[in-house]
Formats: sequence, C-alpha cells, structure tokens
Amino acid sequence: MILIDWEDPRDRLLRLGGRDDLHRTTEAMNEAAQRVRRYLTRLLIVNMSCGVPIGIGLTVIGIPHAALWAIFVVLLRFVPYLGIVIAACFPLALAIAVGSGWTLLLWTISLFAVVELIVTNFVEPWVYGSSAGLSPVALIVAAVWWTWLWGPIGLLLSTPLTACLVVLGRHVGHLEFLDVLLGNEPVLTPEETFYQRLLADDFR
Repeated sequence: MILIDWEDPRDRLLRLGGRDDLHRTTEAMNEAAQRVRRYLTRLLIVNMSCGVPIGIGLTVIGIPHAALWAIFVVLLRFVPYLGIVIAACFPLALAIAVGSGWTLLLWTISLFAVVELIVTNFVEPWVYGSSAGLSPVALIVAAVWWTWLWGPIGLLLSTPLTACLVVLGRHVGHLEFLDVLLGNEPVLTPEETFYQRLLADDFR
C-alpha cells in the first residue's frame, strides 16, 4: 500500500521536515532511498553468488530439485544470518531421505558451510558496508541493536534503518554524531590522522 501511494507519505515526511527547508529534506530522502536501493541491489547480487554455486553443488552431489533449493537460498538470504539456515533445512532433509548413508548428508552440510563461510567472511562485510554507506562495525552493532529492540523484524530491517539514521546525521546538525559513528566516510583529515599516529607512536 505504501508503494502504491508513495507520494502521500513522502509529502507528509516533507511537511514534517519543514516547508522552509524542502530542498534539504528532499535531498535527504533521495539519498536515503538511493542508499537502501543500492544496498538491496548488491544484496541480491551477493545472494545470487551464493545461490548459484549451492545449486550447482547440489546438482553434482545428487540432491533432487537443486534449482528450487538454489532459488530458496537467494530469497531466504534476504533474512540476515538466519535465512541461510532455513534454506539449508530443505536440502538437508532430502539428503537424509534419499541418501543410503551419511555421505550425502555430510556433502550437503559441507557445501552449505563452505559457500556461506566464503560469502559471509569475504564478500558481505565489504559489499554491504560500502553500498549502504555504513562501516563494517556499524553493521554488526546495528544488527545486535535492532534485533534486541524488535526481534527478527529488527534483524531484517537493521541495515536499511541504520542507513536512514546515517542520512539524518548528515543532514541534521544535532544528529551529526550518527554519521560520524556509523558512516563509512573518513572523519579525520590526512593531517589529523598523521598527527594522531605520531602521538600514539603507531606506524606499524
């Protein structure tokens, strides 16, 4: 319903931002929308890069309907951290059902574990952080905070919500600390960084 009638909530948010500052409010909303759109696009690409090798691997080891489980992986990985676990349950159950021993089950577990470890540890932190304009540490803190606050829904929405907070910090003076703490832009000039390293004797 929000997507069908987007103009009305947008105008209401612009009114809350103040009629005297429509330019800045519009710019902030556009920036937030671009960050979230960029994040979701890259998330889809990462999910596909995880789903395709899992689909190929399941086909090779002999799990029935491997393409279907690969699509499940792509879709369920939109749920942070828990999605891949849910997606793995179906092929694991099939591996137990159709396998004569433990070999097929162990191959399936190994396939999911290896692919997910590679994607999680090498691809996600860099791609998600740079696409949403958040630092890697901010992504972890945001996931913990929003999950504690709202449970699974908070976990699902943690990155888009935090990206919107960073945009607020960039455009609202009193909230600038949010951009400094959560954003991925450098907060010290090269001269300040060099001086700080001199003071800390940290040139390793």
